[in-house]
Amino acid sequence: MESLSLLKRLKLHVSGVEYTVSTADVTPDTTLNTYLREKVHLTGTKRMCLEGGCGSCIVAVEETINDERKIFAVNSCLVSIFSCHGWKIHTIEGIGGPATKYHPIQTILADNNGTQCGFCSPGMVMNMYALYASGPKTQAEIEDSFGGNICRCTGYRPILTAFKKLASDSDEAVTLEDIEDVKICQKGNCTKVCNEKCDEKKNGYYFGLRESKWMKVYHLKDLLEILRTSGSATYMLVAGNTARGVYGSKPHPDIYIDVTNVDELTSYTFSEVDDTLVLGGNFTLTNAIQLFSKISKENKNFAYLSDVEEHINLIANVPVRNIGTIAGNLMIKYNHNEFPSNIFLLLETYNAVIVIVDVEENESMVSPQQFLQLNMAKRVIKHIIFNGYDSSYRFKTYKIMPRAQNTHGLVNAGFLLKFNGQTVVSARIVYGGISSEFVHATKAENFLKGIRLFDNNVLQSVYQILDDEIRPDYVLPDSSPEFRKLLAISLFYKFVLNIAPQDVVSSRNKSGGSILDRPVSTGVQEFGTNKKNYPLGQPIIKVEALAQTSGQAQYIADIPDLPNQLFAAFVTAKASASSQIVSINTAAALNIKGVVAYFGKDDVPGENTFTPRMGGFPVQEELFCEGKVQYFDQPIGIIVADSHDLAVKAAELVEVKYSKPDRKPYLTIIDVLRAKDTSRIHHQTSVVPKSKGKCWFGTDTRHVIKGDFYIGMQYHFHMEVQCCNVVPTEDGLDLYPSTQWMDSAQTACSSVLNIPMSRINVHVRRLGGGFGGKITRNAIVSTAAALAAYKLKKPVKMWMPLEKNMNVIGKRYPLYATYEVGVNAKGVIQYLKADLYSDFGVGGNEPIDSVLIDLFENCYDISRWAFSTYVVATDTHANCYTRAPGTVEGLCCIDSIMEHIAHSLDLDAADVKRVNTNETKFPEVVRFWNDMQTWGDVPNRKKDIQAFNKANRWKKRGMSIVPMAWTLEVNFNYTVMVSIFHGDGSVAVSHGGIEVGQGINTKVIQVCAYRFGIPMTKVSVKPSYNVIAPNCSTTGGSATSESVCYALLRACDVLLERMKPIREKMKNPTWEELIKKCFDSNIQLTASGFYSEDEPGIKEYYIYGICVTEVELDVLTGQNQILRVDIIEDVGDSMSPLIDIGQVEGAFVMGIGYYTTEEIIFDGQGEILTNRTWNYRPPGAKDIPINFRIKFPENTPNPVGVLKSKAVAEPPICISCSVPLAIRNALASAREEADESKPKWYSFNGPTTVENTLSNSLNDYQQYVL
Repeated sequence: MESLSLLKRLKLHVSGVEYTVSTADVTPDTTLNTYLREKVHLTGTKRMCLEGGCGSCIVAVEETINDERKIFAVNSCLVSIFSCHGWKIHTIEGIGGPATKYHPIQTILADNNGTQCGFCSPGMVMNMYALYASGPKTQAEIEDSFGGNICRCTGYRPILTAFKKLASDSDEAVTLEDIEDVKICQKGNCTKVCNEKCDEKKNGYYFGLRESKWMKVYHLKDLLEILRTSGSATYMLVAGNTARGVYGSKPHPDIYIDVTNVDELTSYTFSEVDDTLVLGGNFTLTNAIQLFSKISKENKNFAYLSDVEEHINLIANVPVRNIGTIAGNLMIKYNHNEFPSNIFLLLETYNAVIVIVDVEENESMVSPQQFLQLNMAKRVIKHIIFNGYDSSYRFKTYKIMPRAQNTHGLVNAGFLLKFNGQTVVSARIVYGGISSEFVHATKAENFLKGIRLFDNNVLQSVYQILDDEIRPDYVLPDSSPEFRKLLAISLFYKFVLNIAPQDVVSSRNKSGGSILDRPVSTGVQEFGTNKKNYPLGQPIIKVEALAQTSGQAQYIADIPDLPNQLFAAFVTAKASASSQIVSINTAAALNIKGVVAYFGKDDVPGENTFTPRMGGFPVQEELFCEGKVQYFDQPIGIIVADSHDLAVKAAELVEVKYSKPDRKPYLTIIDVLRAKDTSRIHHQTSVVPKSKGKCWFGTDTRHVIKGDFYIGMQYHFHMEVQCCNVVPTEDGLDLYPSTQWMDSAQTACSSVLNIPMSRINVHVRRLGGGFGGKITRNAIVSTAAALAAYKLKKPVKMWMPLEKNMNVIGKRYPLYATYEVGVNAKGVIQYLKADLYSDFGVGGNEPIDSVLIDLFENCYDISRWAFSTYVVATDTHANCYTRAPGTVEGLCCIDSIMEHIAHSLDLDAADVKRVNTNETKFPEVVRFWNDMQTWGDVPNRKKDIQAFNKANRWKKRGMSIVPMAWTLEVNFNYTVMVSIFHGDGSVAVSHGGIEVGQGINTKVIQVCAYRFGIPMTKVSVKPSYNVIAPNCSTTGGSATSESVCYALLRACDVLLERMKPIREKMKNPTWEELIKKCFDSNIQLTASGFYSEDEPGIKEYYIYGICVTEVELDVLTGQNQILRVDIIEDVGDSMSPLIDIGQVEGAFVMGIGYYTTEEIIFDGQGEILTNRTWNYRPPGAKDIPINFRIKFPENTPNPVGVLKSKAVAEPPICISCSVPLAIRNALASAREEADESKPKWYSFNGPTTVENTLSNSLNDYQQYVL
């Protein structure tokens, strides 16, 4: 082995600057993300999930390998800093900004309204930057490349619209400067532009670290020599390190060996003579996709590689595939047999050979299944050998996922059959996701040999064999064994339909052989404006958009560290509710160098609650557990240390002992009802019928329908997790919390610390999303951080990792309802009885009763309705406001009842809703309903759906129409201050609302400029500050933007009135002249405005909407795609139409997640198991409607609205229940065909996931015929 050079420093280039990093300052656990943010202070690159699942941390890497120069995206949270030696890294700040020039990609995303909270924007831009630099891409390729970028705000449509303009096949293609034209040498500090690559000899090297070595090798013989001479030292081969995103960090080995650029492991040979492709084991997934695409097109015996290519494209996401390798994926499967490795499945299906080499260079050739049984100590995956298959083979693999991209499969399957005519010669049937042991359906494979496959009796025999030998395990949070078995058998049937000759398959069954084909998405945004009022009502992008897309926008966690900076992390209860804490031992944590302190309940100077009475809260929720555990992962205390990572690590070392709980925890409403524990069920309201007389029932009851309804939790998934910075000052504390409610943070800290509220200063510039999760819940974090800062007299930051956020912070209120409804022949309700139960967990500080009732009643005639509402206390975290709390659940509940009625009577659900609409009270609903029939082409599409369902057994389509009358409550108050500066007449506004992505600052600037008659450039909005805007309500309830604008107008009017006498004395002055004269005349140029429900003209009003959703369903898998969504939303005279369009799209897509992909699963103790991007799944870019159409009706001014506008942020999520209802309508056709004796309707029981859909299909393999 050529000796490796010892290096004491590693070098990398970041945004054109060379950085030298001492190995003493970092460890292999130091990620590129940590280095960029904490060492280089480039905080435009965000952090969130820390497992490569959200995309907020993406940067672009420029690297020359084998004289080939590439730019590719990586998740900086997964890459060790030691892997970056010699890399050139492009960050969001480096590609463009205000000091140089904005990059066109930054500009195009901003110009197309592609930002809201902006936290995801840098990752979006950098992913597109790398994509564009890698060569021309079609619109489909671009749309396919954002599976790893989560956006909770925008609904993705504007982001995709922006980036598709850069596509090679776009009608409005934008051409950027070729990134390849500029080549900056990476040698030393050289910045010379050159056209030649540097001729740098590839020599191995190593870094000597305190506890280990990091080695880099370029040749296989060097790698094997290191392994041969390493003795008993532990080692880890490092390439993409993407396994960290699945199983977290491993214990530190003695030796890390970077094998990214080992020649023999990253090259390939193809031989047409031998009919083989030999691939280096360390081929990245992206490179494999590109190679397989090329070879499959050029060599007919390798046509199957196109299937492999398509399947690999479903693995993880682009940045993960760019550095993740085939061997790495196989080793995850090797170390964790339960891992549903798609690479393993593909190789086993196509009978690939894995070549293993040991330290003596002895090679062994094994199958993937045999590989799992090997002892891989000091052995390396050298090659993968693919063999050609002639036209006698038929093949297909499947990955059935709970959303379109970036998630592991529920079940994976691979089929390779060799035929002689229609007779099977050999068969390979491989499944993943069944159990850790199951690979081949061996009995089915053996049965098929020599059998003519395309015969229904034969197929039934195969299904029976599969039914017998497929025995799924059940490990939460995996889907149920029954579902996975049914899906596995269904996939074999789908494969048969796919390969069967045309003449043996019925025309109705044939479409079952294909997967859902999603075209490139599109959208329509239709609205009118009045140019005479501009800038009011002008369709403009957010004023912060470019700051967000260029990484300049600062969030709480981006604020630089101060001298003596400390960090805090929660210690949480790892025990079931009703357990008692017996002892807390902090010694192991406090003995670690750098750990400063532990604080618990006994260290609180004031009240141990973050919801104090002084804040008006009825329930005093514990900041730290008082002794009896209320829910799994309840905070017990905090560890304070000199780094965030150390605080998190040390918190896990605190040893807490508990007594056993005296009962099982109540985790759901149904648990409480079954236990008949009335102490946990609290009656709220009984709504009595409006009809007079003792007998309020109608007289024409022909049918009685009974049922129940359940919908569960939803995590807010704000991209910026809960965090707070606290800085001690000479008279108190400065708080920088990620809160939607400054007053809540202030009162909580005052109560906990027992200091006056006036000594607590709260500053908030913006949040990276909130959705209700940062109203009261952020006070848990801000008070804990404040306690540490107050006690230690040092600045403290607290940033909750995603898992802790999901474990500790409450979520959307689950709703369970039981109902009985009597109707006439047309579905008109003669009576309705219902009980509605909301799950508050251990909380109760965020009431929803009034709004739940409002939207349960919706726009319907409730004269014969009698229902009651209840709050149920369960042993889970305190559930809390989540976008449109109560109204989402209420509207979905009543509309599911309406559709249940329709299915029971075999009526069109739209007709049932229409005949039950209160047309006298809600004529606008009728108007918009009629408008939708034409604008949405509803009658013709209904006919098309009927024809489609008649022609297809295994693909079905469905439509749902959902009307809405959403009540805006006005019980808020806000203060606004307007200051005009005499030197140039510029205006500064500070208000009590919080910019969370909803565009409040943009509307404030538009309204201020409109009122003063000045350009928008004259107005700026300052961060929210509790001294300027004290005692304000939370930002939420959709009311804040309009309410703040009301207060703004009051302040502006005060100023205009003061200036009026001066203006009247002047002759048509300019704004600047007027302001100067006012200043000279001692006119006060600062004024406050106030909004409250008691101000003149403030009234509640209705927000109307109607939505039509059409879906297509694969009945054999349970998967669906949303073909089209049409929304008419009444926004009055919109203050800012583009901002409001964004709110509608984002809210609706958040609802898609709630109803179809997002599921919170507990284990028996109450621990949340779906607490990561690995298993909690917000919608992605390819889960949105294929055709997404929004219309704001014109000429609908709101007579009681601010400037005739209406609120918009929350109502659109309510009508997203049209998605699961449309799925039910599609599935009704299949259920009717499957078993006419069963009802077409099935009730809501949580989200309408892929599993839920297939499990309710009434499929039976006896139906699986040709």
